[in-house]
Amino acid sequence: MRANLHIATILVVLLMHGKLHNTSVDGGELSGDYSKLSGIIIPGFASTQLRAWSFLDCPYSPLDFNPLDLVWLDTTKLLSAVNCWLKCMLLDPYNQTDHPECKSRPDSGLSAITELDPGYITGPLSSVWKDWCHMIGDCHHQCLRSETFIFTDSRAPLLGAIETVKATFFGNTFGLPVSEGTARLMFNSFASSLWMMPFSKYCRADNSYCRHFAGGVRKGHHTYHCEEKEFHLNYSGWPTNIVNIEIPFRGFDAYPSVTELAQTNLSSMECGLPTQLSFSAREISDGTLFKAIEDYESDSKRLLYQLKKSYHDDPVLNPLTPWDRPPIKNVFCIYGIDSRTEVGYYFAPSGKSYPDNWITTDIIYELEGSLYSRSGNLVEGNPGAASGDDTVPYNSLSLCKNWLGPKVNITRAPQSEHDGSDVQVDLNVEHQHEDDIVPNMTRSPRVKYITYYEDSESILGRRTAVWELDKANHRNIVRSPALMRELWLQMWHDIHPSAKSKFVTKAKRGPLRDEDCYWDYGKARCSWPEYCEYRYLFGDVHLGQSCRLKNSSADALLNYL
Repeated sequence: MRANLHIATILVVLLMHGKLHNTSVDGGELSGDYSKLSGIIIPGFASTQLRAWSFLDCPYSPLDFNPLDLVWLDTTKLLSAVNCWLKCMLLDPYNQTDHPECKSRPDSGLSAITELDPGYITGPLSSVWKDWCHMIGDCHHQCLRSETFIFTDSRAPLLGAIETVKATFFGNTFGLPVSEGTARLMFNSFASSLWMMPFSKYCRADNSYCRHFAGGVRKGHHTYHCEEKEFHLNYSGWPTNIVNIEIPFRGFDAYPSVTELAQTNLSSMECGLPTQLSFSAREISDGTLFKAIEDYESDSKRLLYQLKKSYHDDPVLNPLTPWDRPPIKNVFCIYGIDSRTEVGYYFAPSGKSYPDNWITTDIIYELEGSLYSRSGNLVEGNPGAASGDDTVPYNSLSLCKNWLGPKVNITRAPQSEHDGSDVQVDLNVEHQHEDDIVPNMTRSPRVKYITYYEDSESILGRRTAVWELDKANHRNIVRSPALMRELWLQMWHDIHPSAKSKFVTKAKRGPLRDEDCYWDYGKARCSWPEYCEYRYLFGDVHLGQSCRLKNSSADALLNYL
């Protein structure tokens, strides 16, 4: 199984192992015991290199594969010998083994997680790590090798991802120069792809691993059951039906699985006309969708086999179920909101052969409390209080709010540096489990905010926070300067011996790096004169480049304790 090909998730978890100490501000520099610095899980889609482990002769091409040649991602071979390249990428859909002519495995070493194909598509991922290292304390490559001791690809978003459905039926290239059909072939060969399927928060697998992982007792056997809400509410708690699919009709005997599973949809249909079936998140994750179309969709049998073997019948873990809070000391759930996000699809037969046998006829979007189609028409449904991060819907992202304690402190502040005049605070807000928390706060239409939900009361020894970043894109959130600044301040706060509060203060935000200082042309001086000064260095080519932090600005960090 290509374990490195999990979707990028928005869950960033900080694991604090013991108390950090010996941190001080001395002479404008930070010092401290970074040996126990928080591990950072920075996930990414397809973010680990794959290398060939065998010889593969590519006919009619000089681009053969030799052991240790780059497979994921070698764009030259992808563009010039795609069929040969696919042999090294695809897995057998039933036993998840390599193609008999080519084997590939995840790479090892630092480069395996810092770059794929430098400068192409995603760019060098090492640039993200470089920024993190600078923010942590100017330790550069030594930081990357010795201080960041946890890196892992995390699981799918908490209730799955809608784009998984599009990738399954139509193909999602994620920016790669391949056709949707080729992308669909690759995606559907990985059983791990189903890990990201959307599912209902009202249906839960009662398995031993989840109980143990959440701090419960191991007992009982694997079962899957749904609450009454699932059958009384529409759409399994999602904004709308996720899949609306048009199927041809040739009589009730032509497709017995459709007749068995969707009689209510077919009962009022005129003879000889195609019919449209709709499926909720539960009906996707339990296999109802794939059973309904298995008579004329060649991938359905393979998908049902993978779903049953690797998920439904797994005696240890069925990940298609809501997760409880992990039993670790500190959890920070961070994601973007209020971007236009896909929440539903309409598919119809294309008349072509597999893998191009479906077309997407319409897409339902969610944006800031409304649902509308690709043509711009409003759509009925249950939109959330906010929309998602351009990739994952809000109701999947925000499930981790359930992990907050019974009372929550809410703070809304601008993402950019600010003096505190636009900060709003609501303390000790009552939090009902499984209910969303929607703050009664104002917004300036031209300002991007961060909304912090932080435990006021929590389980002893545990701390939970949820951060929502306005307009933060799912795939680029790790590059957000505001996010890196807030994480750095929180980590610095946690390792400082004088820190008295559980969370770093949000009262104001001044510049922390030279790059945060800029020239204010209206006042003919550097902005933030409390923190920044004009200091020309050889090589500066404009005024803003000469605006730098004052040498004493490190003392200002004490204001964040």
